[in-house]
Amino acid sequence: MESTHDTPHQFSSTGNMPPSSGEKTGKSGRAAGEQFTEAASEKLGQAKQMVGDVYDQVNRTVSDKYNQAVDYGRENPGKTTLIAFGVGVGVGLLMMGNIRRSHRPSRRVVQPVVNALSNLACDLFA
Repeated sequence: MESTHDTPHQFSSTGNMPPSSGEKTGKSGRAAGEQFTEAASEKLGQAKQMVGDVYDQVNRTVSDKYNQAVDYGRENPGKTTLIAFGVGVGVGLLMMGNIRRSHRPSRRVVQPVVNALSNLACDLFA
C-alpha cells in the first residue's frame, strides 16, 4: 500500500495548482466591491452636481425676487410704507392675541384684520 505522506498534497499553496474556490470567491467579491464603490462614487458625483445646479437656480431666483421687491419699493414708496405698516399691525395683533390667551372679543378681530392685510398685499404685488 502506498503512503499518502510521501506524495505532495494537491491542495498545497506552493506549486502551479489552480486557486481554490475560496480564493476565486474572494477575488470575485473584491471585484464586485470595487464595482459597487465605483458606481456609488459616480452616483454621489451626479447627486452633488444636481444639488449644486438646484442651489444655483434657487439662488438666482431668490436674488431676482429680492431685486424686484427692492425696485418696487423704490418705485412705490407710499404703497411700500402702507404694506409695512399693515404687516406691523398684523404681527402686533397676532402677538397681542398670543399673549392674552383669552377668548375676549379682541381675538375675533385678529383674523379679519390679517385677512384684509394679506388680501391688500396680494393685490398690490399681483
